[in-house]
Formats: sequence, C-alpha cells, structure tokens
Amino acid sequence: MGVRINGELVVWERDRLAFERLQQRLARRGASAVEASRQWPAHYVVFDLVHAGEDVTGWAYERRWRRCSRTWAWRRR
Repeated sequence: MGVRINGELVVWERDRLAFERLQQRLARRGASAVEASRQWPAHYVVFDLVHAGEDVTGWAYERRWRRCSRTWAWRRR
C-alpha cells in the first residue's frame, strides 16, 4: 500500500520549535553538518494523510487523521 503524508521537518529547542536551528542545519556541509545533526536533531511532524492506497483528500479531515493514527503507533517521547 502506498502512503503519502503531509508534514514538516522541525527542530525542538527547549520547549519550542526553533526554525532558525533547522535553517542552520540545512546550510552546513560535511563534518559540520554531522555535528549540527547531533546538536539539533530534526523530527518529522505529520499533519495529514494524503494517500493510503487511494487518494483520500476528499475525505473529512477527522477520517483521514483516524486512518493516519491507525497506520503508525503514535507515542509521545
């Protein structure tokens, strides 16, 4: 089954999203990029399910989210 999701790559710093840290990570290359990935780990936050074996964009958001939640085991770290 092909699945397509919509989300965003984020970096957390303390208790907030730090977009500037993500930008800094993306600008680095080589060993500097490796160090930045250790210092500011990135996470992919899923917002929506777009395709689950079929186009589901016509479904109500709540229905898509229930399907998305069943697809992965959601756990908060």
